[in-house]
Amino acid sequence: MKKLDSFLDKVLSVITVILYMAMIIVVLMQIAARYMPSLTLSWTEELTRFIFVFIIALGAPLSLKYNAFADVDLIYEKFPKNAKKICIFIDFLLISIFLGIVIYSGYLFTTLGGRSVSPAMRWPMFIHHSTILFFGIFSLFYSVLKLIDFLKDSDKSLEQFDITQD
Repeated sequence: MKKLDSFLDKVLSVITVILYMAMIIVVLMQIAARYMPSLTLSWTEELTRFIFVFIIALGAPLSLKYNAFADVDLIYEKFPKNAKKICIFIDFLLISIFLGIVIYSGYLFTTLGGRSVSPAMRWPMFIHHSTILFFGIFSLFYSVLKLIDFLKDSDKSLEQFDITQD
């Protein structure tokens, strides 16, 4: 499981960086096209939006893995150690359930998008809609890993979340 985790981490990181670079290039093309009246790039705004959504869908699971989301731990600090453990377990259990719903909904939305195309680039919309599915699958993977790690060693998990122990 750790090999898959490491591989997925590298793949998501590399794809996210490539997408960032592609978005910068497309935006620069869009800016340059404003100063060249003969050059109309109507597709750049749409492609930028597609890329940005994919960056979020592939970057958010990495944020989940590395605890990079903003959180307020004032409540956790007031709880005794065992209550903190229970709260973290419930958090990741609820996140996993929610992500299961996101995956199911993302699948339905992706199949629905197969019948339409984007206005400017004429790409099938299932490409755009599939970001929900990718986000759900990768985030659920990392959420389940966090849950498994927590069940193996909850004291170490408290340290990973920078939650002060009693």
